[in-house]
Amino acid sequence: MKPKTLMPAMAIAAGLAVALALPASADHRRGGGDNWRGGPGGAVLYADAGFSGEGIQINGAEPDLSRYRFNDRASSIVVRGGAWEVCVDANFRGRCEIIDASTARLGDYRLNDNVSSLRPAGYDRGHGRDGWRGDRGGNWGRAGLVLFPDSSQRGQGIEISGDVPDLSAYRFNDRASSFLVTSGTWIACEHADYRGRCEILTAGAGELKPIRMNDNISSIRRYSRHGY
Repeated sequence: MKPKTLMPAMAIAAGLAVALALPASADHRRGGGDNWRGGPGGAVLYADAGFSGEGIQINGAEPDLSRYRFNDRASSIVVRGGAWEVCVDANFRGRCEIIDASTARLGDYRLNDNVSSLRPAGYDRGHGRDGWRGDRGGNWGRAGLVLFPDSSQRGQGIEISGDVPDLSAYRFNDRASSFLVTSGTWIACEHADYRGRCEILTAGAGELKPIRMNDNISSIRRYSRHGY
C-alpha cells in the first residue's frame, strides 16, 4: 500500500518544484485569447494575430522569451498598462520598437514571430548616469518624447509632453543626440519657435545624426494632421 500512497505525493512535490522554478515576470496561459483572465497591468503576448492562440502575460522586464518557449512566436500583443520596448534579440538588443497600445498584428512593426525580449519602456538599466533615467526614476513610459544628450539614448534625458518653442528654457538647446518616442508623433526644428528646417520623429528609439539634427534642435512640438 505504501507505493500507492507515496507516488502521488512525489508527483505533487515534483509539480510544485516546476511551478516554483518558473520566472516570476510571466504567467503562462494555454488556449485562446478570449479565455484569458490575466491580472491588470503588464502586457500579454499571443502566438497568433488578433489576440488569439497560446499566450503569456509579462509583468516586468523579460530578457529572454526562450525561457517560456515563446521566442520568435508572438504575433499580437495586448498592452494593459504603459508603453513597452519590444526587441528582436534577447537582452533587449537588436532592433527595438516602442508599443504603447494593443496591436492585433505585430507584422505592422515588422515584429511578427520576431520578438525575443521586452520590458516597460524606459526600464532602469542600472547603468547610473549612462542609463535611461529621469525625474521619475527612469519611467520614460509616462513621457511622449525623451531627448538625450548622447547617442544610443544615453546621458541625462529630458521628458517632453507638450509643445516647447525654445529648448533653452530646459538648458537643452542644440544638445540632443538621440531620442525615444513613447507616444504620438513629434516635429523637431533647428530654430526656436518652430522655424528653420524641421524633421518628424516617430515611435521608437532613434539617432538624430542620420537626419542632420544632432546637436541641432531648438524647438519641438506635437505633429498635427492639420499642419505644424
